[in-house]
Amino acid sequence: MASAKQSGAKILLSNMDKIGIVHLQGVEKYLEKYKPKKCFLFTPSQPHENVLKYAEHIQSLKIIISSNFQEEKKKIEKEYTDSKVVTVDPYQLAGRDGMLDGA
Repeated sequence: MASAKQSGAKILLSNMDKIGIVHLQGVEKYLEKYKPKKCFLFTPSQPHENVLKYAEHIQSLKIIISSNFQEEKKKIEKEYTDSKVVTVDPYQLAGRDGMLDGA
Protein backbone atom coordinates (compact mmCIF):
# COMPACT_ATOMS: atom_id res chain seq x y z
CA MET A 1 0.00 0.00 0.00
CA ALA A 2 2.84 2.40 0.68
CA SER A 3 4.05 1.91 -2.88
CA ALA A 4 0.82 3.47 -4.20
CA LYS A 5 1.54 6.63 -2.24
CA GLN A 6 5.09 6.67 -3.52
CA SER A 7 4.07 6.06 -7.11
CA GLY A 8 2.03 9.27 -7.11
CA ALA A 9 -1.51 7.84 -6.87
CA LYS A 10 -3.56 10.85 -5.80
CA ILE A 11 -7.14 11.52 -4.85
CA LEU A 12 -8.15 15.09 -5.66
CA LEU A 13 -10.76 16.99 -3.68
CA SER A 14 -12.22 20.37 -4.53
CA ASN A 15 -14.95 22.32 -2.77
CA MET A 16 -17.07 24.53 -5.05
CA ASP A 17 -20.12 26.72 -4.41
CA LYS A 18 -21.63 25.71 -7.76
CA ILE A 19 -20.55 23.33 -10.50
CA GLY A 20 -21.17 24.17 -14.13
CA ILE A 21 -20.29 22.70 -17.52
CA VAL A 22 -17.25 24.96 -17.92
CA HIS A 23 -15.94 23.71 -14.56
CA LEU A 24 -16.29 20.12 -15.76
CA GLN A 25 -14.52 20.87 -19.04
CA GLY A 26 -11.62 22.30 -17.06
CA VAL A 27 -11.66 19.29 -14.74
CA GLU A 28 -11.50 16.95 -17.77
CA LYS A 29 -8.36 18.72 -19.02
CA TYR A 30 -6.82 18.64 -15.57
CA LEU A 31 -7.55 14.92 -15.18
CA GLU A 32 -6.08 14.13 -18.60
CA LYS A 33 -2.92 16.04 -17.78
CA TYR A 34 -2.27 14.83 -14.21
CA LYS A 35 -4.07 11.45 -14.23
CA PRO A 36 -5.13 11.18 -10.57
CA LYS A 37 -6.74 8.00 -9.30
CA LYS A 38 -10.02 9.78 -8.48
CA CYS A 39 -11.41 13.32 -8.29
CA PHE A 40 -14.22 14.41 -5.98
CA LEU A 41 -16.05 17.71 -6.42
CA PHE A 42 -18.03 18.89 -3.41
CA THR A 43 -20.86 21.38 -3.64
CA PRO A 44 -23.61 22.40 -1.22
CA SER A 45 -26.11 22.95 -4.04
CA GLN A 46 -27.62 20.48 -6.51
CA PRO A 47 -26.00 20.92 -9.95
CA HIS A 48 -28.23 21.29 -13.01
CA GLU A 49 -29.21 17.94 -14.58
CA ASN A 50 -27.14 18.75 -17.71
CA VAL A 51 -24.07 19.15 -15.51
CA LEU A 52 -24.75 15.79 -13.84
CA LYS A 53 -25.21 14.10 -17.24
CA TYR A 54 -21.94 15.59 -18.49
CA ALA A 55 -20.15 14.47 -15.30
CA GLU A 56 -21.30 10.86 -15.80
CA HIS A 57 -18.98 10.60 -18.80
CA ILE A 58 -15.87 11.61 -16.86
CA GLN A 59 -14.47 8.29 -15.64
CA SER A 60 -12.60 9.25 -12.46
CA LEU A 61 -14.94 12.06 -11.33
CA LYS A 62 -17.57 11.97 -8.61
CA ILE A 63 -19.75 14.87 -7.51
CA ILE A 64 -20.79 14.91 -3.85
CA ILE A 65 -23.55 17.21 -2.66
CA SER A 66 -22.71 18.19 0.90
CA SER A 67 -22.27 21.36 2.91
CA ASN A 68 -19.74 19.70 5.26
CA PHE A 69 -16.53 19.45 3.25
CA GLN A 70 -14.31 18.52 6.22
CA GLU A 71 -16.51 15.56 7.22
CA GLU A 72 -16.62 14.26 3.64
CA LYS A 73 -12.84 14.70 3.33
CA LYS A 74 -12.30 12.54 6.44
CA LYS A 75 -14.49 9.78 4.95
CA ILE A 76 -12.47 9.78 1.73
CA GLU A 77 -9.15 9.75 3.58
CA LYS A 78 -10.32 6.65 5.47
CA GLU A 79 -11.54 4.96 2.28
CA TYR A 80 -8.42 5.69 0.20
CA THR A 81 -5.63 4.96 2.68
CA ASP A 82 -3.39 3.75 -0.15
CA SER A 83 -3.40 7.13 -1.91
CA LYS A 84 -2.40 10.69 -1.14
CA VAL A 85 -5.49 12.88 -0.69
CA VAL A 86 -4.91 16.38 -2.04
CA THR A 87 -7.24 19.38 -1.79
CA VAL A 88 -7.12 21.44 -4.98
CA ASP A 89 -8.32 25.00 -5.32
CA PRO A 90 -11.35 25.04 -7.66
CA TYR A 91 -9.82 27.93 -9.59
CA GLN A 92 -6.75 25.80 -10.35
CA LEU A 93 -8.76 22.67 -11.08
CA ALA A 94 -11.26 24.24 -13.45
CA GLY A 95 -8.89 26.70 -15.09
CA ARG A 96 -9.25 30.47 -15.40
CA ASP A 97 -12.50 30.45 -17.37
CA GLY A 98 -14.08 27.85 -15.09
CA MET A 99 -14.94 30.44 -12.49
CA LEU A 100 -17.23 32.27 -14.93
CA ASP A 101 -19.68 29.38 -15.20
CA GLY A 102 -20.59 29.14 -11.51
CA ALA A 103 -21.51 32.77 -10.92
